[in-house]
Amino acid sequence: MTQAHIFDNIEKEELDKMIICFNAQIKSFPAHKKLMSYSSHSMTLGVLLSGEADLIKYDYDGCRSIVEHLSEQDIFGSILLPQTYAHQIEAISSVDCQVLLFDYNQLIKRCSNACSYHSTLVSNVLQIFSFKTRQFHSRIEILSQRSIRNKLLTYFTQLALQNDSTTFTLPFTLNSMADYLFVDRSAMLREMKKMRDEALISSKGRRIKLLLRE
Repeated sequence: MTQAHIFDNIEKEELDKMIICFNAQIKSFPAHKKLMSYSSHSMTLGVLLSGEADLIKYDYDGCRSIVEHLSEQDIFGSILLPQTYAHQIEAISSVDCQVLLFDYNQLIKRCSNACSYHSTLVSNVLQIFSFKTRQFHSRIEILSQRSIRNKLLTYFTQLALQNDSTTFTLPFTLNSMADYLFVDRSAMLREMKKMRDEALISSKGRRIKLLLRE
């Protein structure tokens, strides 16, 4: 599953023109700050130019869950989420970030300037939407597992496939991984210890190795 990026095949000069044509804004954020206010009617799209961030959802009891982890050139916005809970989402920077913000309507309308990059950009965004759909189904596969162990093994297997290696680095901290898997952190750490004792995995901090059995 290879991820397309929104600026693939677009030269820097064309990107500079796009920022003007789309009335886009580039903003910088320190770590642990809100990147965008979500609402069910917002048409703003964000592109993470640098850094990392998480889409955070808070339930009615105030419990925190990570809906998606964002890395460089990922796109995010209310339009990519179900309207029923878009207002419950916050995009929070995990490190210093730079973000490009523009209106989705600028992307889909006919370009009056006949910009050469416009069709390329639309094609890239459609590929990203397709990738996010596959990513969503992968997430469902994880969350549909009934036990913490099976959630961990399913997630680790997906990361191993993405990295083409049984050894990989988690994209976020163990605390955040518990929020991502919708499990209790202490229970998850206990299960990971059992998995190490049973030689299913080895781990040191965020570095994980799946130990394959014959």
